[in-house]
Amino acid sequence: MFSPPVLSPSTSSTVAPSPSVSTKAARTQQHRLNAAQEQRMYHDSCQRLLNHISSVTRVCEGLRENSSNFPIRYPMMHRPNDRPLPQRAQTLMTPYANDYHLETASQPDELNILNLDLKMGHSSTDLTSLESKSITNLLDDRLAQCVRHLENLRTRVADTSSKVLVTGDLNAGKSTFVNALLKREILPADQQPCTSMFCEVLDAMLNDGVEAIHAIPDASKYNRLDASTYHIVEERHMFKVVADEGDKYRMLKIYTKDARTTQESLLHNGVVDIALIDSPGLNTDSVKTTAVFARQEEIDVVVFVVSAENHFTLSGKEFLWNAANEKTHIFIVVNRFDSIRDKERCKRLILDQIRQLSPATYADADDLVHFVSAGDVDLMPGSTKCDAPEFARLEQRLRAFVLENRTKSKLSPAKNYLVNLLSDLNGLAMSNRMIAKEEHLQLTAELEQDLPAYQQLLRVRDRLLHQVEKVAEVTVLGIQKHTLQALNMAVDNIQTTVEAIEYPGVFLIWQYAQDIADSMSQSLVKHVRQAENHAKTETNECIERVHDMGEEHLGNYPRVGTVDKMCLKNRDRRVVISVEPTDLFDLSLDDKMSGAALSFGAIAMVGTRLLGVKDAMSGFWNLSSAVGARNMRQMIIPVMSIAGAGLLVYIVSDMRYAVKRKLVRKFTTAVREQAYIEGQCSRIGREARKALRVEGWEIQNRLVRAIEQKEKKRSETEHKAHHAEETVVYFEKVLENSVALLDKVQSIQIESNSRGAMSSA
Repeated sequence: MFSPPVLSPSTSSTVAPSPSVSTKAARTQQHRLNAAQEQRMYHDSCQRLLNHISSVTRVCEGLRENSSNFPIRYPMMHRPNDRPLPQRAQTLMTPYANDYHLETASQPDELNILNLDLKMGHSSTDLTSLESKSITNLLDDRLAQCVRHLENLRTRVADTSSKVLVTGDLNAGKSTFVNALLKREILPADQQPCTSMFCEVLDAMLNDGVEAIHAIPDASKYNRLDASTYHIVEERHMFKVVADEGDKYRMLKIYTKDARTTQESLLHNGVVDIALIDSPGLNTDSVKTTAVFARQEEIDVVVFVVSAENHFTLSGKEFLWNAANEKTHIFIVVNRFDSIRDKERCKRLILDQIRQLSPATYADADDLVHFVSAGDVDLMPGSTKCDAPEFARLEQRLRAFVLENRTKSKLSPAKNYLVNLLSDLNGLAMSNRMIAKEEHLQLTAELEQDLPAYQQLLRVRDRLLHQVEKVAEVTVLGIQKHTLQALNMAVDNIQTTVEAIEYPGVFLIWQYAQDIADSMSQSLVKHVRQAENHAKTETNECIERVHDMGEEHLGNYPRVGTVDKMCLKNRDRRVVISVEPTDLFDLSLDDKMSGAALSFGAIAMVGTRLLGVKDAMSGFWNLSSAVGARNMRQMIIPVMSIAGAGLLVYIVSDMRYAVKRKLVRKFTTAVREQAYIEGQCSRIGREARKALRVEGWEIQNRLVRAIEQKEKKRSETEHKAHHAEETVVYFEKVLENSVALLDKVQSIQIESNSRGAMSSA
């Protein structure tokens, strides 16, 4: 812990000649320079640690703030079952100073501070079984704890106050020693024991620069800002209070100013501000009380003042035994050494006692045991007299001992904590960077492997939709063509439908005509139904082909296209013709009658030419002259009657044929005028196209969904890949920052500062 003992002039085995005044001054000045150097080194270490604590705090806060964008994955490291538990330091270590093992910048086998080795009952919880979000939350909580602990470390490192408890046997010169350290007569000193309570001497800066003496009845309730917790004592009454009013007051706080420069000041120098606590002399009643007080956490150094004349009394030995349980090293001042005649024998006897009482103190006796005479220190204000080199060295060693203990209690734990925390952060950053790199490579490979399938899907979409549309259109055109031919043929052959109707006679000719009209309409509707059935068959086959085309590229899926609802609307539309009386008579010549009329005309024309019109007219005139006009008139009426009767017989006998001819012509004309065939073709084509479109839409929708899912997946993968790349960059920066901080923290030589300074002295 300390450097080996180095013999000083105060411990030399031979008696050296008395040094000159200039030599003493040089030695005293050298001790002061050494103390100043140690303070500068300590101050530099404090400032560097404070800066690094701030930097590490920012790193932890940055990880917490960015945990939503860059969640921290816990590294699955090997953890042996026999992992040793952290041990608390044995001496001078605060509750914050856990004994963390230092790690290098390389990735550790296991984490220390950020370890999440959860315990559930008697077994460890496998972190791989927890969700990443739960692990992130646990790490966030642990980082929050680290930030709070770093703030506590900052407060402790930045705190410049240290308390030195001065204790010893009765009438050992404790108050005189305190006055000598302060270069000012502050505490009352007398040949008789006069200190009956604890007196703490602090810098007046802690009391707003005002010198004052506070007598405190109850130290636990003391508040400098609350005047009801203490009584102000004038300096001229302090001796009486200290000597006689120990039962009334438990403690005395003395706020005073140090007349020396800031660098030489013991109470306030900006690096270590020491508060000196003068305790009552040890006796049977106060030994345990003082030992308990010495074990308090805020006591950095215990100075035991022993009289060179009396050595260690039974009370002193008991105190050292009790205090050594917490403070392994005690700073021992052997006072009134100048009054001893055989100094070497006195040193030997006292050191032998120290070896038995505190072996650790004896091992560093050159730095911790000092033989001086505090009463020889000049306490006159403004005096330029140099202190004895032994006392100057004592003051320097006391400052160094305070610095060393502060290093152990504050700087060293802070450095160890920073090193272990930064090592954990390095491990987290390296692990997360590696995970992010692997994810980025994997996601990039997935995108490259998936690209041909995505491009093929786009090509299939364009080609398949075009094929489906083409097949559907060809089918619809075929259906319409077949329908047109079938209905035209049905209209052309409508006469055969009429022939099958039995003629009921002339008296039911009107009903006969109605039956013919209905029969033709029903016959055409029947052919329309046949066309619809044919269209359903063709459409169903086309839907099946389209479905097969879709399954070829999209896999198996249920068929949605159906012909069940096909041709259900507007299917009862008929060609309706009304029967009129004129439909019973056909006065216009049909083809046969027209031919007969032409033949008769031709014969008449030929006969006329052969006989001559003139001869015919002449014969008719001769006949009428021979018969007589009267007889001719009488003959015309019977002839006309016979002719009319014959015509009537002809009309009645031809009525059944006339009705057929007239209604067939009327029905055919109505079909043409109403564009009935074209309308039915269009309707059936629309129905077929609608049924085919359903299956086509299903293919299109499935293709669109497949492409959207593929694009969504690719977009998510691209986003993940981009995020993984950003995560790599982010954790590379964290790693770079934490590694740089770790190097800086490890470069702070805290232990060697105090040891080197002590050795150089």
